[in-house]
Amino acid sequence: MKKVVLCALVLVSGLCFSCKGENKEKEAIPDVERVEMTPNEVVEIPRYKIEEGRIIPTDGKPMIVDFSATWCPPCRQLKPIFEKLAEDFRGRISFVTIDVDENPELSQAYGVQSIPMMVFLNKDGQIQDTIIGFQDRDQLLAAINAYFGF
Repeated sequence: MKKVVLCALVLVSGLCFSCKGENKEKEAIPDVERVEMTPNEVVEIPRYKIEEGRIIPTDGKPMIVDFSATWCPPCRQLKPIFEKLAEDFRGRISFVTIDVDENPELSQAYGVQSIPMMVFLNKDGQIQDTIIGFQDRDQLLAAINAYFGF
């Protein structure tokens, strides 16, 4: 009986060591030199600061802030539409997503009670409008045209 238990312990510890080695390879962060990018890829990071519980754009562009959460089905449904609009209006409007679970103070400052909630800010950070609930692409385009003139 002792031999069976001893063999089982050796077998289990051998498996654990082999698992640790495999995880290290999967968790390894690739070297920067090995990361491939397309030649004309432009990554645009919205620039803003938070002052007195308010989001202030610092890039001179209007901004649409999407307050959402990963567990919210309408938020997940809105995400690809929001991302596509961010691509379409790159350089003209900044698009930012704020997770309400990770940023409760900021969410409270904007009065978020239901998600998704989009806040349209002018280039100075003044609220132009707030839209609550899922919006399709056409509804969002109409709002962008109304508030930002695009």
